[in-house]
Amino acid sequence: MTLLHVLALMSFAKIIHSGGSHSLWYLVTLTSGLTPFPELLVVKMVDDFPVGHYDSMEKRMVAWKNWEKEENEVPNPGIWQHVLEQTKNMMARRFQLLREHYNHSKGLLTYQRLSICELDTDGTERFKTIDAYNGEDVFEFISDSRGWYSFNPEVEEDFNLMELGFVTFSQYFLKPLCISTLKMHLKQLNTLLNQKVHPRVRVIHKQDRDTGGVEVTCLATGFYPRHINMTLKRNGQPVPEQELTRGEPLPNGDGTYQLRRSLSVSAEELRERHLYTCTVTHSSVDNKLDVSWEFQSGQNNPALYGISFGVLTALAFTMFGLCIWKKRDTEFRKALQSVSDVQHTAVGVSNDESSGASEPLQGEVYEAM
Repeated sequence: MTLLHVLALMSFAKIIHSGGSHSLWYLVTLTSGLTPFPELLVVKMVDDFPVGHYDSMEKRMVAWKNWEKEENEVPNPGIWQHVLEQTKNMMARRFQLLREHYNHSKGLLTYQRLSICELDTDGTERFKTIDAYNGEDVFEFISDSRGWYSFNPEVEEDFNLMELGFVTFSQYFLKPLCISTLKMHLKQLNTLLNQKVHPRVRVIHKQDRDTGGVEVTCLATGFYPRHINMTLKRNGQPVPEQELTRGEPLPNGDGTYQLRRSLSVSAEELRERHLYTCTVTHSSVDNKLDVSWEFQSGQNNPALYGISFGVLTALAFTMFGLCIWKKRDTEFRKALQSVSDVQHTAVGVSNDESSGASEPLQGEVYEAM
């Protein structure tokens, strides 16, 4: 259940780990209405790795030692319990404010929070929190601005009156706590977080039998860290982004990631025989990776399959005919040999009576053969 929560909130994240920094994420979901999930669910992640979780059913924060989820008790559980209580109360107030504003009283409703602190290699620290109501961003806190911002002007006044004290709490308690926790995890996960895994790159094509076109997909998989650059080119020129079906890096389940981008190519464009190239750059590779594909006339063509089947059928019949001929030829040779033996016996008898010519008779038999 916790892993599903992580995957669902990956698209919610607005800050992505890059090679020059590390980040600690807190992904929080508060729900209202009928749902199989706990009312409050929290997942803690360092860069791309889950390192802890909490839910309101178990009522305890559990730490994960590594990707294999070896559980351990979190240090300073009293502090985290206090933070969770404060966070839940604050989120519940905002949740109620928005439900009343939008007149939402029934159905499944969600209030989500993404809190992130980042630490650059030069020591620069950042802290940011984004709140979302039913999937739409509603409030934001950035430590540099020293305040909360509402994306909805209609609730801004009520929101500001409600959350005056929480600005200080966010700036002078949550940010330092997040940064110190991140530094602790970086020491624990140093080897894991600094590993680099080479991507495997393929170009996949799938023909649409209805239109005659082809979907060309660039796939990179098995790489870490998560950040990767992928470009699909047509005859050496990048394909415009609006023509591509693009996704975000997705976890493979073993700590590595995959990313794919697809392009629909019409039957008319296929006849122009463009060269499509998938270009990938990643921190694990010194140079870019290029994999190309060019549509060849007749690829995946049913007519071609029909011709090939006809050729194979003819070849099979030919081989079958040769086998029959060889068998009959062997039988014919045996028959001739039998005749030769009989004739040889007759010639031998004749030689007793007079000197005959067996050789010419034998020679004629071999010539016939």
